[in-house]
Amino acid sequence: MNGEIMCTSVLVAVDGSAQSDYALTQFLKMINTEKTKLTVLYVIAPSRYITFEEVPGYTGTQALRELRERLVKQEEETIRQRVKKISEEEDVQIEMMVRIGDPRNEILSVAKEINASLIVMGSTGKGLGERILLGSVSTYISTHSEISTMIIR
Repeated sequence: MNGEIMCTSVLVAVDGSAQSDYALTQFLKMINTEKTKLTVLYVIAPSRYITFEEVPGYTGTQALRELRERLVKQEEETIRQRVKKISEEEDVQIEMMVRIGDPRNEILSVAKEINASLIVMGSTGKGLGERILLGSVSTYISTHSEISTMIIR
């Protein structure tokens, strides 16, 4: 086994940060990529692109909706390119998924959908105050997941 982690299906959650890229590349060094189905998930939180059209009483415009859709597509394409680059550099096949929703719920949902035996994610290094106010996705996943979770720092 040579110290390799043996899993048949792994979900790696990324958030576009350098820390999540690091977690993905470090994890790839720990596994036998020929025997593991690797799925990378990026979740776009809808709150990042809230517009006035979602405010009660505002009639909104089509232009705002189109702008939001364009921003979401740009964000998705940026992440897909980053994961593709890592995939090519590490010579490993990666299935890429993008979802829109609460990252905590989407990560757990996709892990069940793909029957993952492990969830891997980076730690963004939030301070105590930020974790108390906003919560930490990695903390939430590690405490609520029914499967093993690996947090890479």
